[in-house]
Amino acid sequence: MAIALLTLAAVGTAAFGAVLGLGFRLAGDPRLMRIHFLAALGATTLLVMAHSFIMFFLIATGVEMKEMEKARGWGDSFRRRIIAFKSQAFPAMTSALLLVMANFILGAAAHTRVIPYWAHGTMGLLTFAVCALALYREYRVLGDNNRLIAEAAARRRSDGSVG
Repeated sequence: MAIALLTLAAVGTAAFGAVLGLGFRLAGDPRLMRIHFLAALGATTLLVMAHSFIMFFLIATGVEMKEMEKARGWGDSFRRRIIAFKSQAFPAMTSALLLVMANFILGAAAHTRVIPYWAHGTMGLLTFAVCALALYREYRVLGDNNRLIAEAAARRRSDGSVG
């Protein structure tokens, strides 16, 4: 599951980078606006899905670990480690989500000349940087989360319990 989520985030980030490059070519060829808009809609959709799904996946695994620890009397080390993972990734993911949506909306404002093009382009560069940071942190956190799940499964097997 983590690999699929990470792949979705990587594809979305790469698509956003391509849309960003296309956007900087608009000044030379305004006919690219339709392609830029449709590609931006697709990249925005992918990124919102990816970051949201990763957040929900981490929340769900955290809840499951907490319940397993409580039921088996293991203390709270798994829960504390998951909270530490989330604190590394959630700020970047939340920022990426907000920036991606805001940048898409500001694209319409730039197209209708409510804001200057350079403001939309600058925000696009910032958004891409934050998305790349979020992707890196998601990679690290999902790997750590998978190792923690494997550790809990091994501990559960060593306790001799099946369910």
